Amino acid sequence: MRFSDFKQYRPNPGRNVFAFICDDEFLVEESRSVWAGLFAGNWTFEGMTAKEFEDLEPQRLMDEALTASLFAQSRGILVRNGDKLTKKRIEDLNQLQEVPNSNLKVVLVSDNPRAVEGWMRAFPLVEIDKLRPADVARWLMERYGVTADIARYIVEAVGTELYPLSNEMEKLQTYVGKDRAIEIRDVDVLILRSERFGPFDLDDAMLARQYKKDVLVAGAMLDEGVEPLVVLSRIARVWRQLFMGKGFARKHGPKEVAAIAMIPSWKAAEFVNGCHKYNWKQLALGFRELVNADRALKNSSPNVEAYFDVMLWKMVG
Repeated sequence: MRFSDFKQYRPNPGRNVFAFICDDEFLVEESRSVWAGLFAGNWTFEGMTAKEFEDLEPQRLMDEALTASLFAQSRGILVRNGDKLTKKRIEDLNQLQEVPNSNLKVVLVSDNPRAVEGWMRAFPLVEIDKLRPADVARWLMERYGVTADIARYIVEAVGTELYPLSNEMEKLQTYVGKDRAIEIRDVDVLILRSERFGPFDLDDAMLARQYKKDVLVAGAMLDEGVEPLVVLSRIARVWRQLFMGKGFARKHGPKEVAAIAMIPSWKAAEFVNGCHKYNWKQLALGFRELVNADRALKNSSPNVEAYFDVMLWKMVG
């Protein structure tokens, strides 16, 4: 289900343990207040790691479930990486599930949909749909009041994870102030900033297939504190624009192609020329490199600058 639908979810009040599948940390954090409002009475939900939850004595869990709180608030626990719990703790939770009118609720959080194929399927399941770029753009429009074009541009630049997006939006709002709306140039200047290079230098180097300059600009962005995934998102954005431009350039003029790919009109001719510098096989292989880079940056700790150097050589060099 979508997170907005989850807010209308009506859990069985007789159930005390739930499985919650969500791969965005920002939404997991926001779910605490939603869970607190889903049950009758006054509830407060706290976060806890799987290890911290394992350290709680089984009898303590049962006592909390059976005993009303002195502070007129019942307790809920969101257990991060809940699919990592031991078999013994799952047995404890199965006993907790049977307690009538429990004063304790437990939500087992996981970002892995396959977790429900194992022991988690014994508990009521709430699975939040993976966020698509269109969903995230809509979230930006609703939460921050930006236009559709600006929302799409920000998603292209930063990616679909909500925590980095919310941080960048706070910076943008502070930078712009209350007197005017956020514009594309603000995103380029603030999010994709570099003291040594302009906001379009990375794009221009990729269009011109200037591998050495690409590496220099990407390195400068990393040195100045831009997150590696944000740099990768920028490279992926240009690569998608090249892919779109190459496809439409056969039937449309430069300005039309630029408009379709969200390129400034004054860069239309340069953009179309850049599209002709790449063949379809190169573009396809480039997408594979981008997917591998996204996986490596999220799941391991490579030497980031060296990784970008090799990746850009494969794509642009």
